[in-house]
Amino acid sequence: MVLITLLGLIYAVAQVLVPCLPPAPLSSEVLSTDKYLGKWYYIGVASWKDEDIDSYKSVDNSVAELKKGENNTLIMAAALQQNDQCNNMAWTYQAYPNFGPLMIEGGERYGLFFDGEWIKCSSCLIVAKFHPNTGYLRVMLFARSENTSDDLVNKFKSKMKCGDIIDKFVISPRTKEFCQLEGTG
Repeated sequence: MVLITLLGLIYAVAQVLVPCLPPAPLSSEVLSTDKYLGKWYYIGVASWKDEDIDSYKSVDNSVAELKKGENNTLIMAAALQQNDQCNNMAWTYQAYPNFGPLMIEGGERYGLFFDGEWIKCSSCLIVAKFHPNTGYLRVMLFARSENTSDDLVNKFKSKMKCGDIIDKFVISPRTKEFCQLEGTG
């Protein structure tokens, strides 16, 4: 326990000294609290390759819900307004105690969740998905409010561009009505 506390302190100091360093990921226990469970609105996605985010170019908007599942899982269900249709999808993240905050999605992809404080947004959630064998990476921004400011989008882009690694973005235009999440009323 002392080692974990010491590593946390070192990481906190490193974040001040290296502004590009992402925040510490959130554990599944933290994500299972009222602060993170519930409804989220998709804002945009970033990556280092266009092909990793091309499918988001046809998404006008999306509303998602983070729920606690059974057997150490978190489920993110979403209703996407895509190509003038409502598409409902769900992703299951399996948490394993030995993996810390790293969660497995579908056996081959990994997910990490970050607090929005990194971009000075206490009502935001950042979700990073990656596939280590293919180099696939997506970093998605969600907010509690369906109304998003340009300032928030600019902060997200700025943090993602820090270090000149992630420079591809698709931001949701939100020109259409949000779809209804199935099973949530």
